[in-house]
Amino acid sequence: MNTTRFLAAAWRPAAVALAGLALAGGCMAADTIKVGLLNSLTGPHSGFDVPASEGAQMAMDEINKQGGVTVKGKKYTFAWTSEDAQSKPEMAVSGAQRILRDDDVKIVCGMLVSGPGMAAATLFGKSDVLYIGGFTLMDSLLGKPGAEHMFRALDNDATVAKSFVPTSIKELEVKKVGILLPNEDVSRSIVSIYKPLLEASGVQVPIVEYFQPDTQDYAPVLRKFQNQGLDGLLTGTNDPTVEAIVRQSTELGGLPKKFMYRGGSGVPGIKYASQIDGFTWQILTRDLNNAGDPKVKGWIDRYKAYTKKDISPNTYWALTFYDSMFMLAKAMQEVGSTTDVDAITAKLKASTYDGVRTMRFDKDGRAQTDIDIGILKAGKVSSVHAGAM
Repeated sequence: MNTTRFLAAAWRPAAVALAGLALAGGCMAADTIKVGLLNSLTGPHSGFDVPASEGAQMAMDEINKQGGVTVKGKKYTFAWTSEDAQSKPEMAVSGAQRILRDDDVKIVCGMLVSGPGMAAATLFGKSDVLYIGGFTLMDSLLGKPGAEHMFRALDNDATVAKSFVPTSIKELEVKKVGILLPNEDVSRSIVSIYKPLLEASGVQVPIVEYFQPDTQDYAPVLRKFQNQGLDGLLTGTNDPTVEAIVRQSTELGGLPKKFMYRGGSGVPGIKYASQIDGFTWQILTRDLNNAGDPKVKGWIDRYKAYTKKDISPNTYWALTFYDSMFMLAKAMQEVGSTTDVDAITAKLKASTYDGVRTMRFDKDGRAQTDIDIGILKAGKVSSVHAGAM
């Protein structure tokens, strides 16, 4: 695995190669706050984790340019060390171990997918670091022993579903929905949240099926949904998988043409817009493709300047840790320490931040933020904003 070491003040977006550039850790100035970044910069999870890593780095760079963090009259700037989890649990563990061997690192953030995320979080929970993650199964850790210094920077499914389900029902006008998800523990958690909400809203859910996560042929399981009078399908995992499910559904026939996508982007639906009747998806930060909010528009301009990239359907993941880094800097200033993990944790849990997202954390470290919900209907793409719960 490549180890990437960055100094925030020296990093330049034109030279971005997240898993390839290196600066010696020994070059770090004395008055710095060193953050460990662990993300899947390669492999199938990189579509989520690369922008998430970019957003964290962008926030730290902006804080540094604004004068850094002032603690008891002393100025500190952020620096970071980055590890590539390669979308594999065992490589996430290796990366976490390397980060934890650096005694200067007291803050760690990263990981948006549960498999490698859980593997790494287990190690972080046994160490004296404050960890900010984003993966779904993190909710099963928060509030329990060993997770006292952990935060999840994205709303949990129970929170998101309260706005996503009624919005999808209203926009798609569905009455009878099937659920199709990968055969994983996290999927059963999703079903336990979404199925009761759908039924409480008057939508029938007569069938729930699971597919093997490594499959590419969804026809055998999709046939179980054929000719059952379904008008909607709730599915999820990632864009390539959902794109294949949408495509194969249109090819098989006798299947619903309205889709509710838990996660990802609008790409799978937009690609087949002429062949389906509707598609909704969760934008767990903010919609960057329909940026009517001046705060979002300003962030987009800064992101393009920083990364030298245009906005893509997955860029919204770059907001996962962005506001959290500003909250972290503010907490350090208010408690008067960059290393007192207990004090910083307590301050974060008592804070509200009005950034690109409006954010706060509950007593267990769960984020309460606003999100957007993407809608494809009659060939037109739009979104609605859901305020923080």
